[in-house]
Amino acid sequence: MDDNSNSPLWREVEGFYRREVLLLQDRRYRDWLKLMDGAIRYRVPVTTSTLQGLVDRDDELGYYDEDLELLNARVAKLESRQSWVEQPPSRLRYFIQLIDVSQQEDGAIVARSNLLLLQYRWNMEQQFSGGRTDTLIRPDGELRLRNRHVVLDRQAVGNQGLSVFF
Repeated sequence: MDDNSNSPLWREVEGFYRREVLLLQDRRYRDWLKLMDGAIRYRVPVTTSTLQGLVDRDDELGYYDEDLELLNARVAKLESRQSWVEQPPSRLRYFIQLIDVSQQEDGAIVARSNLLLLQYRWNMEQQFSGGRTDTLIRPDGELRLRNRHVVLDRQAVGNQGLSVFF
């Protein structure tokens, strides 16, 4: 485990997240997709509260269970006028706290982070918080997101629709 915030690996992952946040906040989704590996799996499962705490239902249908083709389709919809849920576009603020980075034997990097996302549109406000576990790889020397697994703290998404990426 590499938890030294001054290590080159930590700084590289932190830089990746800074780029990602700027792209998402600026709604530059096509550029954001370039950060994905061709074999991306982007998963946000539904959660259930139990006596043992919050449990993600990763084996069931989730809010997101996407590959690169489905992420491209979501972006295309957000860019179209048919995305009524994003007319006018939301104002987004992402707060990512990198909490753990480790390099695997195969060279992949596993990064855990905390997420706080604030979404504002008209008089509507949504707040999402949770934890992310990402697998990053370097197929061409640059970091690419291979896998993202997000567990939201809230159990239900509001009736405004889900039009954000985590």
